[in-house]
Amino acid sequence: MLAMKPSFPYRPAVSSVPPIVVYGTSWCAKTMMVRRYLERLGIPYRYVDLEMNPQAVAQLRWWTGGYTSHPTVTIGGEVLVEPSMGELQWTLARYGVR
Repeated sequence: MLAMKPSFPYRPAVSSVPPIVVYGTSWCAKTMMVRRYLERLGIPYRYVDLEMNPQAVAQLRWWTGGYTSHPTVTIGGEVLVEPSMGELQWTLARYGVR
């Protein structure tokens, strides 16, 4: 039996988007690139500035094995450490967000 692929581009209702959190710093170009990409697509997310939130730094280090890697993005509970744009797009598509 063949699996049906969803037709894209597909923009889900805001309520169906999984929780997305971007952890980064204001001076990190890659963090800004991820944030602008999400904003351009109209995808809601929460931004956590690691310089202003020491508790978030501790959580990040736990996820990454002791490193403060940014950007780190969580999508529906899945953790992406310094994702490429392709990895980010692929993960969003898996959750039906594109």
